[in-house]
Amino acid sequence: MPALLINIKIDDQVKYDLFTVTLSDLREHFSECHIKFRGSYSQKCLDYAKQILTNVASLTFYQNLQEEDWVDATTKMVENVTSRSLFLYCEDHKLVSTEEHLTSVLINFDRHELDCLCYSFFAASALGVENLLPLKPEQTDQFHIIQYSKDTNELLGKISPRYCSSSLVSIYSVKYFTSLLSVANTKYKIHSRRLHATLARLLPHPRYRKWYHRINQRLAPLRVTLCIEPPSSPFNLEHIWFETVFYETPWRVGILVSELFANYDDDNGAYKESLIKRGLYPFELAKPSPTGAAHTDYIEVPIALANGELFDCTYFSRAGRIRNPPLLRIRVVSGRASLACKTVEHTLEEGADICVYANQKALLRGLGSAVIALRVYDEVF
Repeated sequence: MPALLINIKIDDQVKYDLFTVTLSDLREHFSECHIKFRGSYSQKCLDYAKQILTNVASLTFYQNLQEEDWVDATTKMVENVTSRSLFLYCEDHKLVSTEEHLTSVLINFDRHELDCLCYSFFAASALGVENLLPLKPEQTDQFHIIQYSKDTNELLGKISPRYCSSSLVSIYSVKYFTSLLSVANTKYKIHSRRLHATLARLLPHPRYRKWYHRINQRLAPLRVTLCIEPPSSPFNLEHIWFETVFYETPWRVGILVSELFANYDDDNGAYKESLIKRGLYPFELAKPSPTGAAHTDYIEVPIALANGELFDCTYFSRAGRIRNPPLLRIRVVSGRASLACKTVEHTLEEGADICVYANQKALLRGLGSAVIALRVYDEVF
Protein backbone atom coordinates (compact mmCIF):
# COMPACT_ATOMS: atom_id res chain seq x y z
CA MET A 1 0.00 0.00 0.00
CA PRO A 2 1.20 3.55 -0.67
CA ALA A 3 2.31 5.82 2.17
CA LEU A 4 0.41 9.06 2.84
CA LEU A 5 2.54 12.18 2.27
CA ILE A 6 1.31 15.57 3.49
CA ASN A 7 3.15 18.89 3.17
CA ILE A 8 0.46 21.57 3.10
CA LYS A 9 -0.10 25.16 4.18
CA ILE A 10 -3.34 26.00 6.02
CA ASP A 11 -3.89 29.71 6.62
CA ASP A 12 -7.65 30.17 6.99
CA GLN A 13 -10.76 28.57 8.47
CA VAL A 14 -12.19 27.45 5.12
CA LYS A 15 -9.08 25.42 4.29
CA TYR A 16 -8.93 24.05 7.83
CA ASP A 17 -12.55 22.90 7.63
CA LEU A 18 -11.81 21.20 4.30
CA PHE A 19 -8.76 19.56 5.85
CA THR A 20 -10.73 18.04 8.74
CA VAL A 21 -13.25 16.50 6.32
CA THR A 22 -10.85 15.25 3.64
CA LEU A 23 -8.24 13.85 6.02
CA SER A 24 -10.98 12.04 7.91
CA ASP A 25 -11.93 10.28 4.66
CA LEU A 26 -8.41 8.81 4.53
CA ARG A 27 -7.90 7.86 8.16
CA GLU A 28 -8.29 4.10 7.65
CA HIS A 29 -6.42 3.72 4.36
CA PHE A 30 -2.75 4.18 5.27
CA SER A 31 -0.39 2.44 7.67
CA GLU A 32 2.53 4.77 6.93
CA CYS A 33 2.16 8.59 7.06
CA HIS A 34 4.71 11.41 6.66
CA ILE A 35 3.28 14.80 7.60
CA LYS A 36 4.28 18.46 7.72
CA PHE A 37 1.90 21.38 8.29
CA ARG A 38 2.67 25.01 7.48
CA GLY A 39 0.77 28.25 8.01
CA SER A 40 -1.08 29.90 10.89
CA TYR A 41 -3.31 26.84 11.43
CA SER A 42 -0.40 24.38 11.54
CA GLN A 43 -0.76 23.60 15.26
CA LYS A 44 -4.51 23.00 14.94
CA CYS A 45 -3.85 20.70 11.97
CA LEU A 46 -1.17 18.86 13.92
CA ASP A 47 -3.50 18.34 16.89
CA TYR A 48 -6.29 17.10 14.64
CA ALA A 49 -4.04 14.69 12.75
CA LYS A 50 -2.75 13.19 16.00
CA GLN A 51 -6.35 12.84 17.18
CA ILE A 52 -7.70 10.89 14.19
CA LEU A 53 -4.67 8.99 12.87
CA THR A 54 -4.40 6.83 15.97
CA ASN A 55 -4.48 3.55 14.00
CA VAL A 56 -1.51 4.41 11.77
CA ALA A 57 1.37 2.03 12.46
CA SER A 58 4.11 4.43 11.28
CA LEU A 59 3.32 8.14 11.80
CA THR A 60 6.11 10.70 11.37
CA PHE A 61 5.85 14.48 11.68
CA TYR A 62 8.35 16.96 10.23
CA GLN A 63 7.44 20.28 11.86
CA ASN A 64 11.14 21.11 12.30
CA LEU A 65 11.77 21.28 8.54
CA GLN A 66 12.15 24.70 6.93
CA GLU A 67 9.18 26.20 5.06
CA GLU A 68 10.81 28.43 2.45
CA ASP A 69 11.53 25.61 -0.02
CA TRP A 70 8.77 23.01 -0.52
CA VAL A 71 10.79 20.79 -2.85
CA ASP A 72 13.79 20.62 -0.52
CA ALA A 73 11.66 19.88 2.57
CA THR A 74 9.61 17.24 0.76
CA THR A 75 12.80 15.60 -0.52
CA LYS A 76 13.91 15.09 3.09
CA MET A 77 10.49 13.61 3.96
CA VAL A 78 10.52 11.15 1.05
CA GLU A 79 13.92 9.82 2.13
CA ASN A 80 12.11 8.17 5.06
CA VAL A 81 9.30 6.54 3.07
CA THR A 82 9.61 2.75 3.22
CA SER A 83 6.63 1.92 0.96
CA ARG A 84 7.02 1.46 -2.78
CA SER A 85 4.67 4.39 -3.48
CA LEU A 86 3.01 7.43 -1.93
CA PHE A 87 -0.31 9.27 -2.01
CA LEU A 88 0.28 13.04 -2.25
CA TYR A 89 -2.49 14.72 -0.22
CA CYS A 90 -4.26 18.00 -1.01
CA GLU A 91 -6.76 19.28 1.54
CA ASP A 92 -9.26 20.67 -1.00
CA HIS A 93 -9.92 17.39 -2.84
CA LYS A 94 -12.59 15.12 -1.34
CA LEU A 95 -13.34 11.45 -1.86
CA VAL A 96 -16.56 11.22 -3.91
CA SER A 97 -16.43 7.50 -4.59
CA THR A 98 -16.62 4.62 -2.11
CA GLU A 99 -14.07 3.61 0.51
CA GLU A 100 -13.84 0.22 -1.21
CA HIS A 101 -13.00 1.83 -4.56
CA LEU A 102 -10.19 3.86 -3.01
CA THR A 103 -8.74 0.85 -1.16
CA SER A 104 -8.77 -1.23 -4.33
CA VAL A 105 -7.04 1.49 -6.39
CA LEU A 106 -4.33 1.90 -3.74
CA ILE A 107 -3.66 -1.85 -3.65
CA ASN A 108 -3.69 -2.27 -7.42
CA PHE A 109 -1.43 0.74 -7.98
CA ASP A 110 1.44 -1.28 -6.51
CA ARG A 111 0.20 -4.62 -7.83
CA HIS A 112 0.44 -3.31 -11.40
CA GLU A 113 3.70 -1.46 -10.63
CA LEU A 114 2.40 1.95 -11.67
CA ASP A 115 4.54 5.06 -11.40
CA CYS A 116 1.84 7.73 -11.54
CA LEU A 117 -1.95 8.03 -11.37
CA CYS A 118 -3.92 11.27 -11.04
CA TYR A 119 -6.72 10.63 -8.53
CA SER A 120 -8.76 13.84 -8.97
CA PHE A 121 -9.94 16.27 -11.69
CA PHE A 122 -11.46 13.24 -13.43
CA ALA A 123 -13.20 15.11 -16.29
CA ALA A 124 -10.69 17.98 -16.29
CA SER A 125 -7.53 15.90 -16.56
CA ALA A 126 -7.79 16.18 -20.37
CA LEU A 127 -6.96 12.50 -20.82
CA GLY A 128 -9.44 9.68 -20.27
CA VAL A 129 -9.53 5.96 -21.01
CA GLU A 130 -11.49 6.73 -24.19
CA ASN A 131 -8.48 8.67 -25.57
CA LEU A 132 -5.80 6.02 -25.05
CA LEU A 133 -6.15 3.60 -27.98
CA PRO A 134 -3.25 5.08 -30.05
CA LEU A 135 -1.02 4.61 -26.97
CA LYS A 136 -1.69 0.83 -26.75
CA PRO A 137 -3.08 0.74 -23.21
CA GLU A 138 -3.23 -2.19 -20.83
CA GLN A 139 -6.81 -2.36 -19.58
CA THR A 140 -7.90 -3.21 -16.03
CA ASP A 141 -11.21 -2.70 -14.24
CA GLN A 142 -10.08 0.40 -12.34
CA PHE A 143 -7.52 2.05 -14.59
CA HIS A 144 -5.89 1.70 -17.98
CA ILE A 145 -2.11 1.81 -18.19
CA ILE A 146 0.18 3.41 -20.76
CA GLN A 147 3.92 3.09 -21.21
CA TYR A 148 4.91 6.77 -21.11
CA SER A 149 8.30 7.47 -22.70
CA LYS A 150 10.11 10.06 -24.82
CA ASP A 151 8.94 8.10 -27.87
CA THR A 152 5.24 8.42 -26.95
CA ASN A 153 5.43 11.93 -25.48
CA GLU A 154 4.79 13.83 -28.71
CA LEU A 155 1.83 11.60 -29.59
CA LEU A 156 0.36 12.09 -26.12
CA GLY A 157 0.74 15.86 -26.55
CA LYS A 158 -1.23 15.68 -29.80
CA ILE A 159 -3.98 13.61 -28.18
CA SER A 160 -4.18 15.86 -25.10
CA PRO A 161 -2.37 19.22 -25.41
CA ARG A 162 -3.28 20.15 -21.81
CA TYR A 163 -2.26 16.84 -20.24
CA CYS A 164 -0.44 17.25 -16.92
CA SER A 165 2.09 14.46 -16.49
CA SER A 166 2.76 15.29 -12.83
CA SER A 167 0.24 16.93 -10.53
CA LEU A 168 -0.26 17.51 -6.82
CA VAL A 169 -3.28 15.19 -6.79
CA SER A 170 -1.54 11.97 -7.74
CA ILE A 171 -0.32 8.66 -6.44
CA TYR A 172 3.37 8.17 -7.29
CA SER A 173 5.96 5.44 -7.10
CA VAL A 174 8.72 6.69 -4.81
CA LYS A 175 11.13 6.24 -7.72
CA TYR A 176 9.20 8.58 -10.02
CA PHE A 177 8.43 11.13 -7.32
CA THR A 178 12.08 11.20 -6.25
CA SER A 179 13.10 11.85 -9.85
CA LEU A 180 10.72 14.82 -10.05
CA LEU A 181 12.11 16.23 -6.81
CA SER A 182 15.74 15.70 -7.82
CA VAL A 183 15.31 17.67 -11.05
CA ALA A 184 13.47 20.48 -9.24
CA ASN A 185 15.76 20.61 -6.20
CA THR A 186 18.52 22.75 -7.66
CA LYS A 187 20.87 24.78 -5.49
CA TYR A 188 19.41 28.12 -6.59
CA LYS A 189 15.68 28.65 -7.10
CA ILE A 190 14.67 32.06 -8.46
CA HIS A 191 11.17 33.47 -8.71
CA SER A 192 10.07 36.86 -10.04
CA ARG A 193 6.41 37.69 -9.65
CA ARG A 194 6.72 40.62 -12.04
CA LEU A 195 8.42 38.51 -14.72
CA HIS A 196 5.78 35.80 -14.40
CA ALA A 197 2.91 38.30 -14.65
CA THR A 198 4.47 39.84 -17.77
CA LEU A 199 5.06 36.48 -19.46
CA ALA A 200 1.55 35.25 -18.62
CA ARG A 201 0.12 38.32 -20.39
CA LEU A 202 2.39 38.11 -23.43
CA LEU A 203 2.38 34.31 -23.78
CA PRO A 204 -0.96 32.76 -22.81
CA HIS A 205 -0.91 29.37 -21.11
CA PRO A 206 0.79 27.01 -21.89
CA ARG A 207 3.17 29.08 -24.04
CA TYR A 208 4.77 30.82 -21.08
CA ARG A 209 5.51 27.39 -19.55
CA LYS A 210 7.39 26.44 -22.71
CA TRP A 211 9.49 29.58 -22.28
CA TYR A 212 10.32 28.66 -18.67
CA HIS A 213 11.11 25.10 -19.73
CA ARG A 214 13.59 26.19 -22.40
CA ILE A 215 15.30 28.64 -20.05
CA ASN A 216 15.59 26.04 -17.29
CA GLN A 217 17.13 23.52 -19.67
CA ARG A 218 19.90 26.06 -20.31
CA LEU A 219 20.25 26.89 -16.60
CA ALA A 220 20.39 23.23 -15.48
CA PRO A 221 24.24 22.89 -15.66
CA LEU A 222 24.47 25.86 -13.28
CA ARG A 223 22.06 24.18 -10.81
CA VAL A 224 19.67 27.10 -11.18
CA THR A 225 15.89 26.96 -11.67
CA LEU A 226 13.69 29.85 -12.71
CA CYS A 227 10.49 28.99 -10.81
CA ILE A 228 7.00 29.79 -12.04
CA GLU A 229 5.79 29.95 -8.41
CA PRO A 230 7.70 30.93 -5.26
CA PRO A 231 9.97 28.12 -3.96
CA SER A 232 7.69 27.74 -0.93
CA SER A 233 4.90 26.58 -3.26
CA PRO A 234 4.41 22.92 -4.26
CA PHE A 235 3.11 23.93 -7.69
CA ASN A 236 6.60 24.07 -9.18
CA LEU A 237 6.51 20.27 -9.18
CA GLU A 238 3.62 20.13 -11.64
CA HIS A 239 4.53 19.45 -15.27
CA ILE A 240 2.66 19.59 -18.56
CA TRP A 241 3.53 16.80 -21.01
CA PHE A 242 6.36 18.72 -22.72
CA GLU A 243 8.07 19.25 -19.33
CA THR A 244 8.02 15.57 -18.36
CA VAL A 245 11.06 14.00 -16.71
CA PHE A 246 12.15 10.75 -18.40
CA TYR A 247 14.82 8.11 -17.83
CA GLU A 248 15.84 5.07 -19.86
CA THR A 249 12.72 3.04 -19.03
CA PRO A 250 9.15 4.22 -19.66
CA TRP A 251 6.97 5.35 -16.76
CA ARG A 252 3.84 3.27 -16.18
CA VAL A 253 1.00 5.79 -15.99
CA GLY A 254 -2.54 4.89 -14.95
CA ILE A 255 -5.74 6.64 -16.08
CA LEU A 256 -8.82 6.09 -13.90
CA VAL A 257 -11.88 4.38 -15.36
CA SER A 258 -14.22 6.05 -12.84
CA GLU A 259 -13.97 9.05 -10.55
CA LEU A 260 -12.35 8.97 -7.10
CA PHE A 261 -11.92 12.56 -5.81
CA ALA A 262 -13.18 16.04 -6.71
CA ASN A 263 -11.97 19.55 -5.90
CA TYR A 264 -14.30 21.76 -3.87
CA ASP A 265 -14.14 25.00 -5.89
CA ASP A 266 -12.16 24.53 -9.12
CA ASP A 267 -13.68 23.14 -12.33
CA ASN A 268 -10.24 23.27 -13.99
CA GLY A 269 -11.87 23.77 -17.37
CA ALA A 270 -14.58 21.11 -17.07
CA TYR A 271 -17.95 22.55 -16.04
CA LYS A 272 -19.52 20.85 -12.98
CA GLU A 273 -16.22 19.22 -12.03
CA SER A 274 -16.14 20.88 -8.60
CA LEU A 275 -18.12 20.04 -5.47
CA ILE A 276 -19.69 23.52 -5.49
CA LYS A 277 -21.07 22.96 -9.00
CA ARG A 278 -22.60 19.66 -7.89
CA GLY A 279 -24.25 21.02 -4.77
CA LEU A 280 -21.93 18.97 -2.54
CA TYR A 281 -20.24 21.94 -0.84
CA PRO A 282 -20.61 23.41 1.75
CA PHE A 283 -20.69 20.03 3.49
CA GLU A 284 -23.12 21.18 6.19
CA LEU A 285 -26.57 22.59 5.43
CA ALA A 286 -25.78 26.05 6.79
CA LYS A 287 -27.84 29.25 6.79
CA PRO A 288 -25.53 31.78 5.14
CA SER A 289 -25.83 35.56 5.11
CA PRO A 290 -25.45 37.68 1.94
CA THR A 291 -23.78 40.49 3.88
CA GLY A 292 -20.19 39.49 2.97
CA ALA A 293 -18.24 41.59 0.48
CA ALA A 294 -18.23 38.75 -2.05
CA HIS A 295 -22.03 38.72 -2.21
CA THR A 296 -23.06 42.37 -2.35
CA ASP A 297 -24.46 42.21 -5.91
CA TYR A 298 -27.57 40.28 -6.81
CA ILE A 299 -30.27 39.68 -9.41
CA GLU A 300 -33.88 39.78 -8.20
CA VAL A 301 -36.36 37.22 -9.58
CA PRO A 302 -40.04 37.61 -8.54
CA ILE A 303 -42.23 34.50 -8.81
CA ALA A 304 -45.88 33.64 -8.13
CA LEU A 305 -46.89 30.15 -7.06
CA ALA A 306 -50.30 28.51 -7.13
CA ASN A 307 -51.33 26.00 -4.48
CA GLY A 308 -49.08 22.92 -4.81
CA GLU A 309 -46.98 24.45 -7.62
CA LEU A 310 -43.26 23.61 -7.49
CA PHE A 311 -40.36 25.90 -8.38
CA ASP A 312 -36.76 24.68 -8.51
CA CYS A 313 -34.42 27.42 -7.22
CA THR A 314 -31.16 25.68 -8.11
CA TYR A 315 -28.46 27.96 -9.54
CA PHE A 316 -24.90 27.01 -10.51
CA SER A 317 -22.50 29.75 -11.58
CA ARG A 318 -20.69 29.44 -14.90
CA ALA A 319 -17.46 30.87 -13.45
CA GLY A 320 -14.64 28.35 -13.67
CA ARG A 321 -13.46 28.81 -10.09
CA ILE A 322 -15.70 30.07 -7.29
CA ARG A 323 -14.49 30.38 -3.71
CA ASN A 324 -17.90 31.55 -2.47
CA PRO A 325 -20.91 29.41 -3.43
CA PRO A 326 -23.77 31.49 -4.90
CA LEU A 327 -26.48 32.40 -2.40
CA LEU A 328 -30.26 32.52 -2.64
CA ARG A 329 -32.35 34.86 -0.50
CA ILE A 330 -36.04 33.95 -0.32
CA ARG A 331 -38.61 36.46 0.93
CA VAL A 332 -42.32 35.60 1.06
CA VAL A 333 -44.17 38.75 -0.02
CA SER A 334 -47.63 37.22 0.47
CA GLY A 335 -49.14 33.81 1.15
CA ARG A 336 -47.28 30.75 2.39
CA ALA A 337 -44.78 28.29 0.90
CA SER A 338 -42.64 25.32 1.86
CA LEU A 339 -38.92 25.15 1.20
CA ALA A 340 -37.14 21.81 0.81
CA CYS A 341 -33.34 21.91 0.75
CA LYS A 342 -31.53 18.57 0.79
CA THR A 343 -33.13 16.68 3.70
CA VAL A 344 -34.53 19.73 5.54
CA GLU A 345 -37.96 21.27 4.96
CA HIS A 346 -39.24 24.65 6.21
CA THR A 347 -42.68 26.22 6.17
CA LEU A 348 -42.38 29.89 5.24
CA GLU A 349 -45.10 32.25 6.42
CA GLU A 350 -45.80 35.66 4.91
CA GLY A 351 -42.88 37.98 5.65
CA ALA A 352 -40.41 35.12 6.08
CA ASP A 353 -36.90 35.96 4.92
CA ILE A 354 -34.37 33.12 4.62
CA CYS A 355 -31.02 32.62 2.91
CA VAL A 356 -29.65 29.29 1.56
CA TYR A 357 -26.88 28.23 -0.78
CA ALA A 358 -28.21 28.39 -4.33
CA ASN A 359 -26.27 25.29 -5.39
CA GLN A 360 -27.97 23.05 -2.81
CA LYS A 361 -31.09 22.43 -4.89
CA ALA A 362 -33.73 24.37 -2.97
CA LEU A 363 -37.31 23.53 -4.02
CA LEU A 364 -40.27 25.84 -3.29
CA ARG A 365 -43.90 24.68 -3.12
CA GLY A 366 -46.90 27.00 -2.88
CA LEU A 367 -49.15 26.44 0.15
CA GLY A 368 -52.07 28.27 -1.36
CA SER A 369 -51.26 31.24 -3.61
CA ALA A 370 -47.92 32.85 -2.82
CA VAL A 371 -45.80 35.70 -4.16
CA ILE A 372 -42.09 35.30 -3.50
CA ALA A 373 -39.09 37.56 -4.15
CA LEU A 374 -35.88 35.66 -4.93
CA ARG A 375 -32.46 37.26 -4.86
CA VAL A 376 -29.56 35.40 -6.45
CA TYR A 377 -26.10 36.45 -5.22
CA ASP A 378 -23.08 35.46 -7.31
CA GLU A 379 -19.60 36.96 -7.14
CA VAL A 380 -19.64 37.30 -10.97
CA PHE A 381 -22.52 39.83 -10.92
